[in-house]
Amino acid sequence: MSGSSSTEPRWRRALRAVVDVRSGEWALALSFAAFFFLVIATFWILKPLRTSQFLGALGAKHLPWARFVTACLVLPVGAFVAWLSTRVRRRTLMLGMMAFWGTGHLAFWAFDPLLPPAWIHVPFYFWVDLYVTTSVALFWSFVNEHVTADMAKRLFGIVGAGGMVGGILGSSLSGFLAPVFGGRNLLLLTLGTTAATCVVILLLESRLCRWAPSRDARPAPPESPGVRAAWDGASMVVRSPYLLGILAIVAFYEISSVLADFQFSSFVAAECPGKVLADQRTAYLGQFSMATGLVGLAVQLLATSYVQRRFGLGAALSVLPVLLIGGAGAFAVAPGLLGASLWFGADATLNYGMHQSSKEALYAPTNVAAKYRAKAFIDVFGVRLAKALGAAMIWGYLLAGLPTSWYAATGIAVALCWLAINRMTARMPPGAVAGRGPATGCLPTETSPVGT
Repeated sequence: MSGSSSTEPRWRRALRAVVDVRSGEWALALSFAAFFFLVIATFWILKPLRTSQFLGALGAKHLPWARFVTACLVLPVGAFVAWLSTRVRRRTLMLGMMAFWGTGHLAFWAFDPLLPPAWIHVPFYFWVDLYVTTSVALFWSFVNEHVTADMAKRLFGIVGAGGMVGGILGSSLSGFLAPVFGGRNLLLLTLGTTAATCVVILLLESRLCRWAPSRDARPAPPESPGVRAAWDGASMVVRSPYLLGILAIVAFYEISSVLADFQFSSFVAAECPGKVLADQRTAYLGQFSMATGLVGLAVQLLATSYVQRRFGLGAALSVLPVLLIGGAGAFAVAPGLLGASLWFGADATLNYGMHQSSKEALYAPTNVAAKYRAKAFIDVFGVRLAKALGAAMIWGYLLAGLPTSWYAATGIAVALCWLAINRMTARMPPGAVAGRGPATGCLPTETSPVGT
């Protein structure tokens, strides 16, 4: 063993220290990364535009109630998607959802010049949130069905990097093309990324099912009840300390993110007010996202897999709350666009990289039912309810006229609780994992490498 290690090229040993992907797994890892890349690229083309348009139409003070409306909208949408997942083949569901979102993007582009700004820009804000919520949840459920716990630690760094690159590309397109071609025309770019996502889904599904052609590729057992299946995830979470821990991690993150995002959006709106500066506002948001994405990509490629393998998921999950504590502290000392950018920048840097990859790896020890149903409940219902709670806190602070220092203090307190939950969940014994079992799917075992 030592002899073979000594003859291995130095560059390969160095690469394994950063990304431990085995030779037969590269095709699978890169395919998943391409899928995530396209989903996140589409989102980051849309996000700077939707935020800029909302701020121009209504202003930052209306963001809290928009969070509430989003939570109310996502509940029935999430229930409907969960219901569909028990009746529609996975490939058909994912392709149908992509076609639906692409058609909607085109409709918003067509109606934008025909309707008053508030009539089109406010619904578009909710539309983008619904797109990213359902698309990311479906993607990670699909990935988790086809990987083991060991593979998750080794492959999710590459998969997360795909999302980081997608975020950089999408925000770059928004940041540099909005002032030239107009923010509205960014919607046309998403038609290409959505179509490419459909192509990747077809290729990936075909590749995976070569190893198990008889499998129907349904995410839930066929005997699952109909409408009740949408709520099965809630009962699974309540009965499992491990899944409750994941829910708490997600909730604390979302509350922290809402607080930082509100302050950042408020100061951006103050610097670039009104409709006249809409494209400049979109450009700033896009370029800021590009900068944080580049830093996040470097962390993802150079540190995520190493930290997960060397120090464990608990340490990897703790990096983001620690940085958010520092960002909130900086904002408390120097409230303004710079301080808010540092606070929100910590979130934007690591959310789709190290934190997302580490959080998703927590699902790897569970079975397929937990990965789809419990995860769907957490990602769709839990996320939005946590966002609504964060929005309610902001609303209360606005009504009370509290200074910005209260937002920073709340952000620090939430991040400290988040750190404690990270430690508890990552250290739970195997028996605490509800639905524990091998990840079943089309993926071969480690003794049968992918691609052979």
